[in-house]
Amino acid sequence: MSVASTAPPALKAVGITRVLKNLGILLGGRAVNAPLSLIHISLAMHMLGSYGFGLIAMMYAFARMMGDVVDFQSWQVVLHYGLRPLTHNDRNGFQKIVSFSLFLDGISGALGCGLGIAISMFGMNALGWPTSIHHIGTIYCISILFMTTATPMGLLRLFDRYDLIAMQGTIATIIRLIGTASLFFVGASVSRLAGIWMLAEAAAWTMLFGCAILEMRKRGLLQGFAHRFCATLPDILTNRFGRDHQGIWRFAWATNFNSTLSLTFGHVGTLIVGSLLGPASAGYYRIASQVAAGIAKPVTLVQSTLYPEMARMWREQSTKRLYRMCIQIALVGGALGSLLLVVAFFAGRPLLDFMTGDAHSRALPVMLWLLAAEIVTVWGLPLEPLLFTTRKSGAAILARTMETIFFLPFLVLMIRWYGLGGVGPATLCATLILIGIQLVIVIASRHETAADQDAATC
Repeated sequence: MSVASTAPPALKAVGITRVLKNLGILLGGRAVNAPLSLIHISLAMHMLGSYGFGLIAMMYAFARMMGDVVDFQSWQVVLHYGLRPLTHNDRNGFQKIVSFSLFLDGISGALGCGLGIAISMFGMNALGWPTSIHHIGTIYCISILFMTTATPMGLLRLFDRYDLIAMQGTIATIIRLIGTASLFFVGASVSRLAGIWMLAEAAAWTMLFGCAILEMRKRGLLQGFAHRFCATLPDILTNRFGRDHQGIWRFAWATNFNSTLSLTFGHVGTLIVGSLLGPASAGYYRIASQVAAGIAKPVTLVQSTLYPEMARMWREQSTKRLYRMCIQIALVGGALGSLLLVVAFFAGRPLLDFMTGDAHSRALPVMLWLLAAEIVTVWGLPLEPLLFTTRKSGAAILARTMETIFFLPFLVLMIRWYGLGGVGPATLCATLILIGIQLVIVIASRHETAADQDAATC
C-alpha cells in the first residue's frame, strides 16, 4: 500500500459525526468490559476481603501513579505533530515523530520502573504498606514498564482504529477475570492476584503495540522505520530534533506535567486514603471510584475521540466549527451525565452490595460524591482538550496546578475530620474549581482568537 493512502478516514468526516461514531465503538467495548470488570472485582473482594483487596488497590495505585508521573502523554505528540506529515504523505517526517514518541515512552517507562522499585524498597512505611507485601509490592513495580502505551494509542487514534483500542481494554479485563476465578482452585492470596494483574498489563501492552505495528504496515509506514528511528535518536539527544520541530519539547513537557497533576483525583487519592485510614478503606475507595467512573464512562469516553477532530479543525483554522463542536459535546454530555447521576441513586446500592457484600454502607456515599464530581467533569469535558489543541497548554497547567494546590491539603483535612466520608466532598469541590478556571480561560482565549481574526481580516 502506498504512502498516499495513509490519510486516516477520520480526516474525511465532519466534526461531531466522527466523534460520536468513534464514541459508539468505544461504548461497544465498554458494554463488554464494564460488567466483566465489576465481576472480577467482586470475586477478588469476596476472596481476599476488604483488607486484602485494599492492599492490591494500593500497589496498583502506586505503580500507576509512578507511570503517570513520568509519562509524557506522547499520544498527544503523535496527534498534534504527526497529523501534518501524515496527510502530506511525508513518510520520513511521520516516522520521525513516531520515533520521538517512542523515545519518550521508553525513557518514561524505564524511569518510572526504576523510581517505583527504589521508593517501594525504601519508603514502605510512608506508603502505608505492611511488611507482608514488601517483596510483592516491589516486584509489582515491574508492571510500570507495560503502562507506557501512549505511542500505539496515539497511532490507533490517528488511524481511526478505535475498535482496536476498545479491544485492548477488554483483553486486560478478561485476563483479570479468568485469573481471579482460577484462584478458587489454587487458593487466593494477595501475591497471586498481584501476579494476575501484572500479566493483564503485559498482555494489553503487547496487544496494543502489535495492532499499531500492523496498522503502520498496512499504510506503508513501517518500511525503513528501524533505520529512521536509529537516525532520529542522535538528533533527539543533541536537540537538533527540537530545533527542527519548534515547540515539541515544550508541548511534551506540558502534557506530562498536566497529566501528573490530574492523577491527584485517582491514584494519589487511593494512596492517601490507604496511608491515613488503612488498606480496607483504600479498597472501599477504589471500588467506589471505579463504580463512579464506570457509570460516567459512557460519556467521558468522548474526550478521547475529541483530540483527533480538534487537531484537524485547528490545523484547517476552522475555529468557529471547533468551538461549536465543543459546546455541542458539553451540552449533550452534561445532560446524559446528569441523567446517569439520577440512575446511580437507585442502582448504586444493589451494585455495591453485589461487589462488597454488607460493606456497601461505607462505599455508597463516597461513590455518589465521586459520581457527582465525574458529572461536573463531563460538563466541562471539551475544555482541557480545547486548551491543548489551541496551544494554551500553559493555561491548562495553571488550572490543574491551582486545583492540586487546593485539593491535596483539603483532602487530608477532610479525611482527618470525617474519615472516608470526607473524600467525596473534597473531590467535588476541587472539580468545581478546576472546571470553573478552565471555563474562564477558554472564554478569554476565545475573545483573543476572535480579535486576532478580525485584525487579520482588516
